[in-house]
Amino acid sequence: MKLSRREKVLIIVLIISLIAYAGYMIIPSLNLFNLESLRSEYNQMSIEYNGMSQNILLKNKYEESIQTVSEEINNLNVISDLRQEKIIVLLNNYFTNNGIDANAISFTDATVVPISIAAEQAEQKEISSFEALMNDINGEASENDEAPKPEDLNEEQSLTVRQISVNITFESTYDELLKFIDSIQNNKVDISITNINIVSESNLIQGTIALNFYEVPKPEGFTESNDEWIWEDLAESGKNNPFVASSGRMQMSSGNYDFHISIMPDSSDLPAVILGKSDDDSRTSYLYADGNAVESVNFEFKEEDSKYYYKYAAVEGRYPADGTWKEFTPEISGSIYIKIYSSKRNSKVDSVGVNIGVSNTSGLKPRFEIEGDDSTTRVFFKDPKSVTVIR
Repeated sequence: MKLSRREKVLIIVLIISLIAYAGYMIIPSLNLFNLESLRSEYNQMSIEYNGMSQNILLKNKYEESIQTVSEEINNLNVISDLRQEKIIVLLNNYFTNNGIDANAISFTDATVVPISIAAEQAEQKEISSFEALMNDINGEASENDEAPKPEDLNEEQSLTVRQISVNITFESTYDELLKFIDSIQNNKVDISITNINIVSESNLIQGTIALNFYEVPKPEGFTESNDEWIWEDLAESGKNNPFVASSGRMQMSSGNYDFHISIMPDSSDLPAVILGKSDDDSRTSYLYADGNAVESVNFEFKEEDSKYYYKYAAVEGRYPADGTWKEFTPEISGSIYIKIYSSKRNSKVDSVGVNIGVSNTSGLKPRFEIEGDDSTTRVFFKDPKSVTVIR
């Protein structure tokens, strides 16, 4: 049967319609295009994209905050690496430049204190808020050491720093003391003068001064720019004889005293006991003992032809070495002044001390002035009634 042109067109249209209908009915059932799934996927990708965009903005803002905080900390006039040996070298330069004769320097253990208020010494080592912040910036915070977030800090909390206190026993003139104080106050490093006690001795003054040094850790890559604190390169440290000051005298040999005795803890690098004549530039009169025990020290004084003579001995030697008498003129008429610089015991096994005997036919009154002694004294006298002791 021959189809007409019109019939052919109708058949083609019918076939196309059937195919379209089949596609409409079958393809959705195959889940080739799930609008809900596509919509959900689109929403998820939009959320991730927005989150990434927000993180990029926060990252830039956080880096700017780190840069700002780092610059502020770097500009603080506070030491970034606080150590006792550095403090000693720094102070020694100021002593030398201002004519201060430091007889003794003692340190307290490092504590964490508020910036604005002096706190009591902590029993256990703490981490200051600046140190925790730097650990967070440097990526060193541990699970147990989380840096405090600014939003978690309330108004009653204050930033804290590490502090080391230094107590100095000194001798100088009044003008030299004022110069020293001005130098400390004008220092590039922030140093607090917390206490000064002085007494007058003729044209000299003697006393103690308490200083506080502070430490704030700096970010990685920080380079110390304070030339007074770059002690490894610029400051002279160490001496051929640790008991000799720059002028060549024993560090403590000054003042209106005829003789000096120094008593150090057993753990000290210095000799346990040093005995010597005051103002002895040659140091020939010095006797040393370095045992962890009470050392026997004996002084002898006599008068002959209106002149005064002395000699003394310890376990490991005597002066003069040949046992003869040495002439001297008392610093203060009518008395023999002997200064004893003692120290606190730093352990239960520290047994350093002196047992002093005096044989005196000079008519002068022996006077012993003891400074810095331990509560369980290091200084004993074989005949306490024969001498005057000032503690």
